Amino acid sequence: METDPVVIRIATDFSETPFGRYREDGPESGQVFREDLLVPALDKAGKVTLVLDGVDGLPSSFWEEVMGGLIRAGWTVEKLRRAIEIEVRDPALKVYDRIGWRHAEEAEKRSH
Repeated sequence: METDPVVIRIATDFSETPFGRYREDGPESGQVFREDLLVPALDKAGKVTLVLDGVDGLPSSFWEEVMGGLIRAGWTVEKLRRAIEIEVRDPALKVYDRIGWRHAEEAEKRSH
């Protein structure tokens, strides 16, 4: 029996202004998001829908640490694509869907 995906709305469940790569960069960093919110949700449900609407943007330091950090933690792009759906309706934020997957793909290429 497949469980429903956990829905994480970055703007309301984490921060409207995510920023920084590492935990020491502050509580709104990519490492904090990945380790404290995203990975536990993946462990619980196996599938996560990330809703990007409502954020002021996703700085590359934050977004690369989230997506690339999963690859560095042992995920593959193929497994991530089965586990994570990125949802975004705001036209100004749609580019972050593509950028997130590019970060994951580039991290995977560097890991070989």
